[in-house]
Amino acid sequence: MPKRILFVESNRDGTVGGSYFLLLDLIRGLDRSRYEPIVGFHRENYLMDQFRAAGAEVVLFDNLKPVDFGALNGVLNPIKRLGNLYRGLYAQARVHAKYLREQRIDLVNLNNSMTRNHAWMLAARQVGIPCITHEMGINQTYSFLSKYFGKRLDRIISLSHAICKAMLENGGIDYPNIQVIHCGIDLTRYQIKETPAQLRQKHNVPEGVPVIGVVGNVREWKGQETLVRATAILKKKYPDIRCVLVGDRGKGPSEYGDRLDRIEKELNLTGNIVHAGFQRNAIDYMEWMDVVTHTSIQPEPFGIVTLEAMSRSKPLVSTTIGGPAEVVVNGESGLLVDPGKPADLAAAVDRFLSDPEFARLTGKRGYERMASNFSMKQSIDKTMAVYAEVLRLPAPQPSTSSNHAVTASNV
Repeated sequence: MPKRILFVESNRDGTVGGSYFLLLDLIRGLDRSRYEPIVGFHRENYLMDQFRAAGAEVVLFDNLKPVDFGALNGVLNPIKRLGNLYRGLYAQARVHAKYLREQRIDLVNLNNSMTRNHAWMLAARQVGIPCITHEMGINQTYSFLSKYFGKRLDRIISLSHAICKAMLENGGIDYPNIQVIHCGIDLTRYQIKETPAQLRQKHNVPEGVPVIGVVGNVREWKGQETLVRATAILKKKYPDIRCVLVGDRGKGPSEYGDRLDRIEKELNLTGNIVHAGFQRNAIDYMEWMDVVTHTSIQPEPFGIVTLEAMSRSKPLVSTTIGGPAEVVVNGESGLLVDPGKPADLAAAVDRFLSDPEFARLTGKRGYERMASNFSMKQSIDKTMAVYAEVLRLPAPQPSTSSNHAVTASNV
């Protein structure tokens, strides 16, 4: 009889991010002879049908409404805070525990972080079933509840050693239940829809003009400014160079996006910068780029974009911080530069542009490293081994799942 696993995505606003896609890949590769997946969301989202198509039961959970005293909220704030602690943790946990019992859930797998989902953690303890969480982010602080429940989870699966380092430095957290399982990448996920030739025509870029770029939401910590300033340096040698920024600037005014626009004008880069915006199939743009960069100025929890670039055998320049530094071997499968240094980034990009053979070999080695160390199959096999351990099941056989495609995202 397959064990019933409840997977819970903690996002409450319906925004689809990388955690959704990682979860969908896991569901698709799960050994159904051993595990039966139920996937819970708190808001409707456009991937729910894909989860159903992958064979998972999909459920929506309502949350208890917070305490609200209306005009008296300020005066009664201490009472309000206690009331919300009770409703958000203890009362909500009772509701969750009822569901776990009724649905005969054997294991709860929380999808985001030990800093969230505390009511689910308490509910699992009340019912007496194992509970694990994926740790997908780098947090600056950890609350008392996060530490209390995190220490008592059956396993915390961290996506990178960079996350573990942040947990230790920012929260003093070094629990024996923490285990690193790197993200994997499913090569069938990526199908080219627009060719480089089509993109050149679409963005009016002549043949032979070098194209560099970065994929990621336009946010200050993503470091697009570093690449824009590096482009100004590279323009002295490559006057027609194009720098492609692929990513969502968000809705409404964007202080950082506006700053990039001002820098573009100040550095006389009008015509050199291509603002591609959000692209659901961002891999098309990576295929077009002669050099892919990853420019985050704060540690990235993992940086799936680096694997996506390596999957296309692309010359890759990334930063020396966070998860990408665990993926890229400097000088072999890519180049690493310190964050926020345009001159260093420009020099690394130029090394690839000026030496096509070095660029080709580096891209080839990057693909080989990705294929041998970061496959989706490896990630799923290691995760299912955790399930078997906490459920006290015989060790699983390695999966043979092909892990069918999921639409690429540039999150």
